[in-house]
Amino acid sequence: MKSSLHTSLICILMLSLFALHQCVRMTVREIGRSNKIYIPPCFHDSCDHVFKRDCYCCGTKPDLCWDDQHYCNTHCPPLKPLIN
Repeated sequence: MKSSLHTSLICILMLSLFALHQCVRMTVREIGRSNKIYIPPCFHDSCDHVFKRDCYCCGTKPDLCWDDQHYCNTHCPPLKPLIN
């Protein structure tokens, strides 16, 4: 029992050291890029159509809705960033 606990603690320690090593290896540019969040131009919504309940609408123009997410993403105007 004691040896399995000892082995588990060594594995946890090794994984923690590996994760810390990966964080140290990151450059400043990689850290700066990691705080950006991608917000797609379309959002999933329920439509008021008789045959189709699900649709995707533009975030900038909610009155524009399509049943295909890829089509909506390509034809919606992009969202404006909140921070310059």
